Amino acid sequence: MAEKELHFGRDNQGYVAYAPQPAELLYSATLVNGGADSINIPLNHEKWIVAFATQPGTNIFVDFTGATAAVPAGATFASTTSTLNPGARLVDSKDNQDNQKSISLITNNATAEVVVEFYVAPQEGG
Repeated sequence: MAEKELHFGRDNQGYVAYAPQPAELLYSATLVNGGADSINIPLNHEKWIVAFATQPGTNIFVDFTGATAAVPAGATFASTTSTLNPGARLVDSKDNQDNQKSISLITNNATAEVVVEFYVAPQEGG
């Protein structure tokens, strides 16, 4: 089964309606408090749109840089590479040294269910 590109429907006036087709490449996990887990970005396409579905009421911190995701560690602002409950992001499958990239996830809840959906990013100019 070939992975689907992310395409949006249009309403009767031609406006984009956010309603993607179901992804054919999905992964799920139950994260536990403080236990980071990672998922490799597939190599069979150069760019992907990655969408996250998280258990309502839970916090998922996601790192796209190759570092391990981290939860905030203080009451003041500090630099971080982790983002909280992202919806969807455009990612490359490889880094600048041609290595496969990964995404790291962590929760500060007792447990958190998360689904990661991969859509092939449409080609530029296509």
